[in-house]
Amino acid sequence: MVALSTCTHGCKVRVVSLCDDKRCRCRLCSLGLTPGVEVEVCEAGGSCRLRVRGGEICLGEDLARGVIVTPV
Repeated sequence: MVALSTCTHGCKVRVVSLCDDKRCRCRLCSLGLTPGVEVEVCEAGGSCRLRVRGGEICLGEDLARGVIVTPV
């Protein structure tokens, strides 16, 4: 298990857990990032562009660091 911020372009991962901060967790859930969902990393680096649930979202490095994932 690794932080989403460490994943590279093209990786497909599954969300395992979200950060402990209630506001951050709520924000991530509202974007569709919930435990168990599959995510594809479209762009990696300082911020991450992700394909999730048929759409694309961007996360800053701080939020991406709070998402723990496992390879699919």
